[in-house]
Amino acid sequence: MNRSTDGTETEGSADSNRLKKSNLRLVKDEAQTFQSDQSPNSSLHSAKPDQRLQNRIDELERQVEILQQQLEVERRHAQIDPLTSIPNRRAFAARLKSEVARSERNGSPLSLAVWDIDHFKKINDNYGHPFGDDVIRCVAQVIQSHLRESDFTARYGGEEFVALLPDCDAEGARILAEKICHVIRQSGCCLDALDFNLSASCGIATLYGADRDETLFKRADDALYRAKLSGRNRVVAEND
Repeated sequence: MNRSTDGTETEGSADSNRLKKSNLRLVKDEAQTFQSDQSPNSSLHSAKPDQRLQNRIDELERQVEILQQQLEVERRHAQIDPLTSIPNRRAFAARLKSEVARSERNGSPLSLAVWDIDHFKKINDNYGHPFGDDVIRCVAQVIQSHLRESDFTARYGGEEFVALLPDCDAEGARILAEKICHVIRQSGCCLDALDFNLSASCGIATLYGADRDETLFKRADDALYRAKLSGRNRVVAEND
């Protein structure tokens, strides 16, 4: 399946999905036509139904099931970043909406953390893009390994990652974000490169009563921008 570097569907994969859906409709229509021909009110109905027609109906039903399974697999793949195998920006957007709605219903806290790998362009320039891909994969693994099962992380695009933290207030989000940044610094993401110092900046925000998904993300992203301006390699909360 063709996807862009941030894991979103390209035009080719969208065309593939449309073709499969069209074929699925055709197969269903054909199956319904054969079933109608076999109905008691049909002029073709007889005491002993044509076995060939029944076999064809069975085959069409199998094709419908196969196409439905293929569409479901492609739908899931369209929400996975191919480089890191974690959810992509599209999956994050859908999950953000549902978590905001859940938080509003339950009156529970919801925090959002946004990380950006520091000086990533220099990493690519100095060590090459394959090495840069290794860094992205490793940072994704570090973030994911420190989250709870109820949390949700995604590669937002390029060297930027996000994490939704339900039932987590601002202080809890800060503690987690600082721990992850510390692990990234200490481990160097397990990459053996001379004079290579890896770090990440992070911005965090917590849902307020009148918030929506767009405003929550903007405040976290603004906090990340301030972390970058103030020297990188740090966590900044929206109220800092």
